[in-house]
Amino acid sequence: MPKIRSLLAVLSILVLALSVRAGENTAPAASAPTPSEFLHFEVGADRKLADYRQIASYFKTLAAASDRVQIETLGKTTLGEDMIMAVISTPENLRNKARYQEIAHKLADPRGLTAQQIDSLAAEGKTILLITCNIHSTEIGSSQMAMEWAYKLATAQDPETLKRLNDSIVLLVPSLNPDGQIMVTDWYRKYLGTKYEGGPMPYLYHHYVGHDNNRDWFMLTQIETKNVSRMVYHQWFPQFWLDEHQMGYYGPRIYIPPNADPVAKLVNPLVHRGNNLMGAAMGWRLEEAGKSGVIFGYSFDAYWPGGTRNTGWWKNMFGVLTEVASANIATPIDVSSTELQGGEKGLINYERQINFPNPWPGGIWRLRDIMDYELLVSDAALETVSKYRRELLRGVASMATRVVEYTDAREFWRIPIEDQRDPIIATRLAALLLEHGVEVRLSADKKSFLIATAQPYGRFVDEMLGVQRYPEVKTSPNSGILEPYDVAAWSLPLMMGVKAEKTMLSPSDRDTATLLQSVPWPKGGLAGKAKYYSVVDRQNSAFALANAMQKVGSDVYVHWLPNSQPATLVFAAHPQLAANAEKFHVLLQALPGDQLPMQCIALKPSRIGLYKSYIPAIDEGWTRFVLEQYDFPVKNIENKDVKAGNLKNAYDVIILPDSSREVIVDGKRRGEGFSPELPPEYAGGIGKEGLHALHEFVEKGGTLITLANASDVVIGEEFNLPVRNTLAAAEGRRTAQPADFNVPGSLLRVYVDQNHPVGYGMPSEVAAFVDSPIAFQTSAPPPDVQRSVIAWYPDDAKDILVSGYARGAERLQRKAAAVAFTVGKGKIVMFGFRVQHRAQTEGTFQLLFNAITWAGL
Repeated sequence: MPKIRSLLAVLSILVLALSVRAGENTAPAASAPTPSEFLHFEVGADRKLADYRQIASYFKTLAAASDRVQIETLGKTTLGEDMIMAVISTPENLRNKARYQEIAHKLADPRGLTAQQIDSLAAEGKTILLITCNIHSTEIGSSQMAMEWAYKLATAQDPETLKRLNDSIVLLVPSLNPDGQIMVTDWYRKYLGTKYEGGPMPYLYHHYVGHDNNRDWFMLTQIETKNVSRMVYHQWFPQFWLDEHQMGYYGPRIYIPPNADPVAKLVNPLVHRGNNLMGAAMGWRLEEAGKSGVIFGYSFDAYWPGGTRNTGWWKNMFGVLTEVASANIATPIDVSSTELQGGEKGLINYERQINFPNPWPGGIWRLRDIMDYELLVSDAALETVSKYRRELLRGVASMATRVVEYTDAREFWRIPIEDQRDPIIATRLAALLLEHGVEVRLSADKKSFLIATAQPYGRFVDEMLGVQRYPEVKTSPNSGILEPYDVAAWSLPLMMGVKAEKTMLSPSDRDTATLLQSVPWPKGGLAGKAKYYSVVDRQNSAFALANAMQKVGSDVYVHWLPNSQPATLVFAAHPQLAANAEKFHVLLQALPGDQLPMQCIALKPSRIGLYKSYIPAIDEGWTRFVLEQYDFPVKNIENKDVKAGNLKNAYDVIILPDSSREVIVDGKRRGEGFSPELPPEYAGGIGKEGLHALHEFVEKGGTLITLANASDVVIGEEFNLPVRNTLAAAEGRRTAQPADFNVPGSLLRVYVDQNHPVGYGMPSEVAAFVDSPIAFQTSAPPPDVQRSVIAWYPDDAKDILVSGYARGAERLQRKAAAVAFTVGKGKIVMFGFRVQHRAQTEGTFQLLFNAITWAGL
């Protein structure tokens, strides 16, 4: 044994000596404080949190003290914070990081390389490991853990850590949502020591999208998503992405790979093999450290492409998720063994099984526990990418090569530019693909965007532009299907209302097309000189232009002849009209003469109130985002504002976003028993007073718009409308069960009345995003009410599903999807589907815009 110890000591010295010869500073950074020293409290202690600004300051201090750490700023956040990323490796690697980025890029797109060249690059390159933390701001542990792990990597002197850093470059993002991390920390500190400690906030923890910031990774609507996507697919090209999350209190302590079923068919199976390799290392290190409650094959499937690392699967990137059980932010919770439960895919009952061999017995669960589990899986991730460096680098290249070599080089997706209902949205789709790192070409005649499938990201292209059919995977012959983790459809052309077709190009058409660095947007401006200009109102951007011109006091009109399509928007000449038309890519045509066309109706600016409950509705944030993107003047309206009444004095339009009647009226979630108490000023809903005030608002001439489940608010005795939801019981509660009706976020065919003001400019048929059991049945109205069916489902159930999954589609046959009523002097518009779902369904935005515009006619 003494001889073995001596030999190990000599080997350690040799490793350190080699590191020094390679240019490393192996001495610890003497001036680098630990996170606890820097913050003057113990990081991970009960009821102690660092906010994002403190975390960013610590990382900058660590980088100044250590030549193993550099800080890159990815961009600004929605609310103006710097979004930082720490780059951690050996000093030698950091000096040569541009070379390693180049190698990573070449392996991600290995076209033109021989097998020998790929092997040579894999031998020379470093695995680039991206670890992202705290995208969901209440999942606070990883933002605290990131500081400790960075300090460990910056100061460690053991041979194993030095070897791992020599093999790899770590990209560590301490928070994917800095704004929300600050919100959560501020709220937690404010109520520390009160009965509200660790309780929920009464607002979204992202300015717009709350929890849905991890649903934005193929649409890239949010600034933070854009920042990270640009870094991943245009600058660093990491081979492996680990995204660290938290989950509920009462189940397993940590989820690690492998994923649960189902599995997407277009993802190369090597992705899952690599992910499972990572999961095995994590499981081993957690069990070795005595950490119980580790589960795999649980809840989180391998089918949906909308999350951080998931999107990368279709781009030949390895990527995994971990989910650690939560505490009450930084407040410990005491979980009784009787409270532990399964109930999720992969763990029906909380008991020992092959994917959960060591259940946690219950007890006190702390922020420190969360961080300790996360430190172990972060170490295991770095261990894995170091150990399998060459295999992972070659694997990325082999997957990309396979896509190119096994796809017909003539196969392209074609997106026509001019032959579109809205050429601006078609161009936006092409621009989105470019933003994803996809190659996009412009045809020689400049009339089409062309996207090859024989390119490294070809499978991503097919997934985004194609149609989905959710796989009906069952755990036993008589069981129901495994539910999707999120939604079942995401076809961009269908959601955006864009024509796209797969075609075979001739060699000459392919070779004469121009590879784009940026897309040519449709030309906007004024065609001719006149007193009035017009544009067909089927372009979403025409509404942005109308709103912009009304803001500067210019007149806008709607020109519509009954039973004649399409309607047009008419603009009076104004000094800012040309510049705004160019900005929004809208080409206005000069109208002859100096007089307005007959039957022009002046469009009055609408004062829009968007209801905001204290149980945050993500749909409120998305609706606000969409309206702001199109320059609608929207203002939030809260419970006290609604209860106060006299709403017509302040608003012309009130929108109730997708939320349950219980949340809106009572301030409680549907079916909710115990829930943490909110401070008194945030308790409750609009109550009966609010319902009365909304009814009065409509009677006096206001327009009330309800989105999806918010329709329950106006289905009842307060409004007494001749409409019911056939998939709900009389009291408005949902009763349709998955066994007989299940549409888990799919695109369904809906027909539109183009002659109704809400249907102006719309095609006769759209793909509607549906994720709730809502099917309206109207009846003959009383004399003082007018009823209109704006949109409806086909007569034949076989024609209803367009993309995704629909069980019980026959229950939608000949049912209304959107209805409108005139009541007193006002109007009510009820949408039974998400017309503005996650800012993705641009093909149905105009229904919402038209409903708002209707109020101003």
